[in-house]
Amino acid sequence: MGQVWLDSTVIGSFAPDIVGTSGDVYLDATDMGDFTLALNGYVYLDNLIIGTYQALTLSEDARYLTKWWLSQHLSLSALTKDDSSPATFIVFFANPPYSLKREFIDLGIDVLFCVGTPDSEALPVGRGYIENVPITIWCINKTGITGTILRWKAERELRRICEAYPSGSLRTLDRLSDNEENLGSTILYSVTYVMRYMRFA
Repeated sequence: MGQVWLDSTVIGSFAPDIVGTSGDVYLDATDMGDFTLALNGYVYLDNLIIGTYQALTLSEDARYLTKWWLSQHLSLSALTKDDSSPATFIVFFANPPYSLKREFIDLGIDVLFCVGTPDSEALPVGRGYIENVPITIWCINKTGITGTILRWKAERELRRICEAYPSGSLRTLDRLSDNEENLGSTILYSVTYVMRYMRFA
């Protein structure tokens, strides 16, 4: 995410922070044109340069790219509670240094999409990589939420975006396993997929 400047005034924002990605620049509701993020540039505060930025390239961290791709395409309308009202979700890297109960109980998140460390296979002559990225979906039973039903909706949404948004590379999913883990006061429902896609160097 970044800001778009006109002279010394912020007029909008852009995302993602990946080199070569393009988007529209808006002033109020008026499309003022297109932009393409450069590899590096200056960071401004008011009209003063306070630093520089280095953007990610499309050949970098497969975990980051997968996290961004999920965040851009997952739909709240598909992830709903038992009464069809929107459920909350986040996408983050797997194995955080705290209990997942913090996300569910303290922060009130309903669905977690956790991106794990990929297994990378190098293509011949440095052309790129085939990435096998594990994605685990976590849910619990809550007031108004049946964990197994919400997990199924999240699985369905993951399959949908994989088919609808290949994003330059064919993404396929393999379902590995589902799991139910008793945490004492609640049951943690999970399912793990491996998303396979090709990225070029």
